[in-house]
Amino acid sequence: MKVLVTGSSGRIGRYVVRELLSAGHDVLGVDLVAPSEAAGRFLRVDLTNAGETYQAVAGAEAVVHMGAWADAGKVPDTRTYAENVQSTFNVLQACADLGVRRVISASSGQVYGFHRLAPLYLPVDENHPLRPVNSYALSKTAGEQMADYFVANRGLTVLSFRLNGIRAPAFLAAEIEQLQRDPHRAAGQMWTRTDCRDAALACRLALEADTVQSGVYNITGGLVIEDDPVSLVRQQYGTEPEIRGDLSAYLSPISCARAEAAFGYRPRYLWSIHQQHPE
Repeated sequence: MKVLVTGSSGRIGRYVVRELLSAGHDVLGVDLVAPSEAAGRFLRVDLTNAGETYQAVAGAEAVVHMGAWADAGKVPDTRTYAENVQSTFNVLQACADLGVRRVISASSGQVYGFHRLAPLYLPVDENHPLRPVNSYALSKTAGEQMADYFVANRGLTVLSFRLNGIRAPAFLAAEIEQLQRDPHRAAGQMWTRTDCRDAALACRLALEADTVQSGVYNITGGLVIEDDPVSLVRQQYGTEPEIRGDLSAYLSPISCARAEAAFGYRPRYLWSIHQQHPE
């Protein structure tokens, strides 16, 4: 399959390129920054420029859209929101006009607002209310709405991945050690971290599935704090969140059941203070 990967030099994108190439796909990576390693074909593209975006999309059979400012605070909020929204619209418009029929688009677990607000219930599924608390999360809610628009009006299949706590393997061990000492710091992502390799796996599985349904999908790894999940919730939030079912039956308080049912996603690399998976 001919796949375009935007943000191909970024934290997640580089792993997506690697995963797709290893599975035999023909990959074109695009980014503002050239990759630091040899990773197939590359084109320097500004996704906020519609003409450049159309040239990049031309000839692709599917697109994995990871290109974005990856959090608030990297550039002024006006740029974070405007450029993330413009680039996502350009990609989806080009896909619709040029005949691409399947798109994986990066949303974020930040749309739930857990860095400031308690979850309303656990485990968190995709029906949980969205409460963006910064310009980045707001841009991702707009991206999900755009995806719905192109699905309804242009016949695209768009899967918006709510990616949560994605980290490169080299950084996970040290971060988990810090979080184990102070679990309060991990509450904003529900004490969960996701290996970049698992995020890349989710993208490949969704592209290769015979049929998939458009919509939003939680993509996360497992609980990285070695404590009972109910105890973590009660210590952090008291009795506020409703607990629906047995949390210990889930890898994370954020449920990926929809992704597992739709295209078989289940994380391979479950990290903790005693379990590590270096590259």
